[in-house]
Amino acid sequence: MLHVLLSQPDSYHDVVEHFSAVGARVTLVGPAGSKAAMPGKRAILQGMFSPNLLRARKLWTELDRVLVVGWQAIPILLLIRLGLLRRPAKLLVMACFIHGKRTRSIVNSVWRFLRFPGLGFITFSLGETRNLTDAVGINPTMVHFHLWRQQLGGQVSPDQIVDEGYIFTGGFSNRDYNLLLSATNGIGVPVVIVASQRNDIDPLLNPAITVHRDLPETEFEVLLAKSKLVAMPLKSSGEACGQSVLLRVLRNGKPLVATRHEAIEAYLGRDYPGFVAYDDPAAMRQAIERVLSDVDYRRTLVTAIRQAGLRLLQQATPGQEVEQFLLA
Repeated sequence: MLHVLLSQPDSYHDVVEHFSAVGARVTLVGPAGSKAAMPGKRAILQGMFSPNLLRARKLWTELDRVLVVGWQAIPILLLIRLGLLRRPAKLLVMACFIHGKRTRSIVNSVWRFLRFPGLGFITFSLGETRNLTDAVGINPTMVHFHLWRQQLGGQVSPDQIVDEGYIFTGGFSNRDYNLLLSATNGIGVPVVIVASQRNDIDPLLNPAITVHRDLPETEFEVLLAKSKLVAMPLKSSGEACGQSVLLRVLRNGKPLVATRHEAIEAYLGRDYPGFVAYDDPAAMRQAIERVLSDVDYRRTLVTAIRQAGLRLLQQATPGQEVEQFLLA
């Protein structure tokens, strides 16, 4: 039998709905009220001690296969190691994102301590894959790369996809908004930012900005859809990041200027002409100015974005792919 354990309710619904349809048992083992899209470290640690973990007792047999979504994987694996939960035939961990080197080192030690022959991972970036195989020692056949995608809410109508003349940027993980503000200062075009309360943004770096914090996804996407172009300033560290914003860029057909990052390359290809180097505000500014002034360059970016969107639509659904990983 197949089992799906969730750290947060209503998360990864594309995957969960598919598993439910094929007869898998879905169980919430995290806090019932935890619905933050990007919970902080404290919330993650507190959630690991949820009494809902008790729901996993006697849930599966040694012949079953288990998918654990999120950081509840650590206490589940610890209980298996202590012999308080049965060891299933196969257990895959998905959606444990890390962007700091120190945290990554600590979690690597945890994975090494808790691993067993049937333990595997589903990764959303090639950097995460390399870390698990090289630093943790997970068998490469048990690490499955998944091009993260799901049907995000907030999709706008075609008449809302317009050009109101501003640069849009948004998201939380691994963002370097201050680099973008330095790059766009004095460029003559306003910048609209939709970020988290936890993102560092210095308004003194560019007075022509509007900052929104933690907007609902419908409002987020409306602002993206009405922009002239989307900028994605990413830090040089980190693993999976930027994918949810990128999916919205793809379905709205907006030109994108982004810091080169392998998590984004996986969707657009290494030869996407809108990539710029890390930590280089001059390169970011040059690319943005070119989008604003060069019609052919802008058209080239839009064409590449639309082609990437079409390629994504031709893939199996997220649920089908994850099920294949679990059954492999």
